[in-house]
Amino acid sequence: MRHLVFVYGTLLRGGVNHGLLAAAEWVGEHRTEPRFTLLQLGAYPGLISGGHTAVSGELYRVDNAGLKALDRLEDYPRLYDRRLIATRFGPAWAYLYRGSVRDRRPIPSGDWRTLSQAATPLRAAAIRGRRNSKNPGRRQQMRSRLMATETSMTTDTPASQATEEGRFTIQLEQREGFEINVAFDWKRAADLLMDEPPPLGETNGPNASRLLAAAVGNCLSASLLYCVGKEEPPARSLRTDVTCVMVRNEKKRLRIGRMDVRMILAPSLIDAKRFERCKTLFEDFCVVSASVRQGIPMRVSVLDEAGNLLHQSD
Repeated sequence: MRHLVFVYGTLLRGGVNHGLLAAAEWVGEHRTEPRFTLLQLGAYPGLISGGHTAVSGELYRVDNAGLKALDRLEDYPRLYDRRLIATRFGPAWAYLYRGSVRDRRPIPSGDWRTLSQAATPLRAAAIRGRRNSKNPGRRQQMRSRLMATETSMTTDTPASQATEEGRFTIQLEQREGFEINVAFDWKRAADLLMDEPPPLGETNGPNASRLLAAAVGNCLSASLLYCVGKEEPPARSLRTDVTCVMVRNEKKRLRIGRMDVRMILAPSLIDAKRFERCKTLFEDFCVVSASVRQGIPMRVSVLDEAGNLLHQSD
């Protein structure tokens, strides 16, 4: 049996998931009636019913196996619903987004290609489909203007008003296998794909242990930069390595036994007038490391570029 399917995102020609339609029959371009809203969900869009937008896409005919493959990709019926919509070629299946729409921005043009063509393939691949093995995080550089949103320190007072109060929520949704997409509560923060190492996953993204290490390293880095440089820390002045030592407990369960953090500072930070005070102060204001330390032993070492130890705490 053949099924007519309307696609509007990463399955379009040139999209990262178009390979799933390699055996499908091309039918033609299509633009829906202006009865929908197309949302930007990071590296892929989501179609929802209701609204006044005509959505552009393509029509294909797929067999039963092809439809099942699309169902798996779209996490039907959990994340996307599959419904028939009217097209000039007859009723076609379309995948409608069922997740949270809070803080999701609409695409007024109704055409995902106007955004995806401007986005880097690496960013799109980091979320769904055929993924680039390069880590986009390594290509990002620390901004010279850094406001430490999870720190509130000042060298003038021991404790000041925190910049984040109350609570926050992030949303995690399973894609396929052990791949989990993380959507953050900040509008401009791109989604993040997490995965597990073999044999469970395919390491298409970091797992929870590596994210924990990244969170500790980032928080300590931001704390030190803010303490020393305030709103204008010197650029490229800090490198941080975080090593997690994995152990097994008495029940043979794998655990993070300890964390070793090495912070290598450039002369521009060491020579700053606040450094001597900050090197013993900054850790107290790191939300993540101070919390993790309550359950995981942690050693933080501050060194210069020649490897000389400037400060160490356990």
